[in-house]
Amino acid sequence: MHESKTSPMGEDMRRKVLVLVGPVVVVPLGIFLLHHSRTRKLEELFSGPARAAQVSKLPYLPGYRYDLRAYERYTQERSYEALGIPSPPRIEPLSWPGGAAREEFEAMMRRRAEAVTGATAVLRLRSPSVYRERRPSPLLRITYPPDGAVFPPNLCTPEVEWEDPLDDIWQVKVGAGEREWTFVTHRRRWWFPEEVWEELKRVGGEIWVEVRGTRKDGSGPVYVSGRVHFSFAPCPADDFVVYRIVSPPFNPKKAPDMFVRDIRSFKEELFLSARRKYCFNCHTFSSKRGDEGKLALQVRYMAGGDYDLRVYLGIYDISSRKGWKVRLPFSIQMSTFVSWSPDGEKLAFSANQQLVTLHPVVFETQFAGEPTSDIAIYDLPENKAYLLPGASEPDLLEIYPRWTPNGDSLVFCSAPAGLHPAQVKYDLMVIPFEGGEPRPVPGASLNGRSNYYPRFSPDGRWLSFCTSDGGSLIKSSSDIYIMRSDLKGPPRRLESNVDYAADSWHSWSSNSRWLVFASKRDDGIYARLYFTYIDEEGHAHPAVRLPVKELPPASYNIPEFVAHRPPITDGNLYKAVRVEGPALSVQGG
Repeated sequence: MHESKTSPMGEDMRRKVLVLVGPVVVVPLGIFLLHHSRTRKLEELFSGPARAAQVSKLPYLPGYRYDLRAYERYTQERSYEALGIPSPPRIEPLSWPGGAAREEFEAMMRRRAEAVTGATAVLRLRSPSVYRERRPSPLLRITYPPDGAVFPPNLCTPEVEWEDPLDDIWQVKVGAGEREWTFVTHRRRWWFPEEVWEELKRVGGEIWVEVRGTRKDGSGPVYVSGRVHFSFAPCPADDFVVYRIVSPPFNPKKAPDMFVRDIRSFKEELFLSARRKYCFNCHTFSSKRGDEGKLALQVRYMAGGDYDLRVYLGIYDISSRKGWKVRLPFSIQMSTFVSWSPDGEKLAFSANQQLVTLHPVVFETQFAGEPTSDIAIYDLPENKAYLLPGASEPDLLEIYPRWTPNGDSLVFCSAPAGLHPAQVKYDLMVIPFEGGEPRPVPGASLNGRSNYYPRFSPDGRWLSFCTSDGGSLIKSSSDIYIMRSDLKGPPRRLESNVDYAADSWHSWSSNSRWLVFASKRDDGIYARLYFTYIDEEGHAHPAVRLPVKELPPASYNIPEFVAHRPPITDGNLYKAVRVEGPALSVQGG
């Protein structure tokens, strides 16, 4: 029997293999053990009993409401002329309160806030507003999502946010049925991992989340927040939202870009660039599908050049991929807040408009309004446009038209002309689409409030609209109301509103079960997009935000739900509606 012997060359080769393979095995193993040890130490910080962070209802910080005493006589004296003062110019230059405020505000706008945008106390005191901010919580408290929130099942992963002035490390627990997940974070904002979010959708039912906080050095007790519960709705929202992003304060020279967002992901795409010289506004689709029908929008060109038509209506046919400019048969070409008839053949819009901005402030509100406005109809097959008889009175402002679901009438807003924007209180009116005597909508007119932005649900069951203390544009007192679409029965305030900030422009999903709306509840300055689920009885559930990883220092503006991604590119749409293109002249009716 012979013993096998390893040659010196073979022994050397084995040593080399061990040298090469050893680190491949040892290094990952070491990393794993180090991570496991670190995780165990972090978890030990939260072991043992925890104190319940019991926070009573937090009071609001002192806030401001509009002081309208200077404008009270406008209620009796309806016109500027009667007051012996000149009418406001079409565009009034912006003025900034205080010398340092402008620099301070612009510097703040340049910063990208990581979580919730803020504002200095100095600027808050300079801004008349109905926005109210709660006092900071003295203990750990979850601030988002709200308890009882209902999420669209097709929404991408959201975040959990909390206040905690004492601790510097937190443990997030999530539970659904028999399942629980635990995570540790060093920040007061935590995002659901995608795999956990998908599993929660699969499990369904009522889901809860709680947060525990302590000190990393182990010097403090462990506090645990109250549990927040949420669930998923039985039906999805539309997959896409088209909106603008606008930095405050508002003025007619702003050139905001338009974007389209797939809510199933964080993907935001440019829809139409303003190219720093256009204002594209009041976009609306004739079909809630989004991939068929037509798109209408108002266009204002604000740069140089010898163009006789600088304000006009733009139309884009999604099916043919063709668009055109429209020259209306009116002396004033401003045409905003357009609405398609149910058959997609006619447009109702606010015509003969002028725009004035007064006493702008640097936060969520300012005085903006229209000294003149009429309701007009554009019949596309006939290539005719005309002012609607009964909704084009010279002593009234008529604005914000919407077709009723059967297409035989229009709901619009009416108020006396000549008032200061702060004193305008719109009534909702209904009129046959061929014109006639308008009738006030019960409960949405002559109620001491301003009623505006009417929207019908696609299934024809509901009419939603906004109300505020006065005016319509950029009102921090705005809330969303709902009533039956037959205009019978009292309107009621949606449960998804907050009573301390603006909830405003909104759009229905194609299945009539969701509203997307602009809200300034996060900081009173910038509007974010929120979704609220509308149940079979027309009741709204606590609203949830469109998740955004990097917040721009700007407002999300005029959101419109569509079921599918509109097959429109920025280049094609811009080519169709740019100022250099030919205009289709529309005949007078």
